Amino acid sequence: MQRKRLFNVLSLIINLAIIFFTVDANLYNFRTDIIRNDLVFGFDGVRSFCFFTVLSNVFLAISCAIVLFFDVKNAVHDEYKLPVWAFKVKFAATVSVTVTMLTVIFFLAPISAFSGRGYFALFTGNNLYLHFLSPLLALITFIFFESIEEFGKKDALLGIIPTAAYSVVYIIMVVFIGEENGGWPAFYGFTFGGRLWLSPVSAVLLLGATYLFGLGIFKIKTGIAKKKNS
Repeated sequence: MQRKRLFNVLSLIINLAIIFFTVDANLYNFRTDIIRNDLVFGFDGVRSFCFFTVLSNVFLAISCAIVLFFDVKNAVHDEYKLPVWAFKVKFAATVSVTVTMLTVIFFLAPISAFSGRGYFALFTGNNLYLHFLSPLLALITFIFFESIEEFGKKDALLGIIPTAAYSVVYIIMVVFIGEENGGWPAFYGFTFGGRLWLSPVSAVLLLGATYLFGLGIFKIKTGIAKKKNS
């Protein structure tokens, strides 16, 4: 029980840190008392919520707040458990920010480097939290420190839902409405030079990758859980 108590405390600390990072990063987007040179397409304030990076991290912070409630409850009652629904919400959020992190590392950062901005330009300032630190902490705490409750292979599909929902909105705003009509520019570069017809293709490939990410997280989590209980 001592080890489980330690895991619960570590989960509590990391979830609290993720919430702090997310709130701090998003409050920065609403600041009007500074001159900002890091705006992407001039989107700040409420408009910053059109980015999957922001939405996935906010979703993560919400899931962390839910788990944090049970971390505190576990600490008070000397337990180590999560309701199934809370565990699944945290899983879906963890997959979402994993998509954010890996997309930046393997797609957006190389594009940034190629354009002359440098590979690490997307890992500076608040982007360090949103693109790397919070997603990495989410993976660590979910995989190693949070109790698993009745989680099956089919539940790996839950990780697709946030990305799928955003993909639909993104395609509508970029392809069907278009920037010239009040929609969004293709800020993720998935049209590869303005080829709007590639957006649905990119979305399908991204959803497939998202499922693989979720399945990988599921297998690692359940494998470690079996070793803990053996």
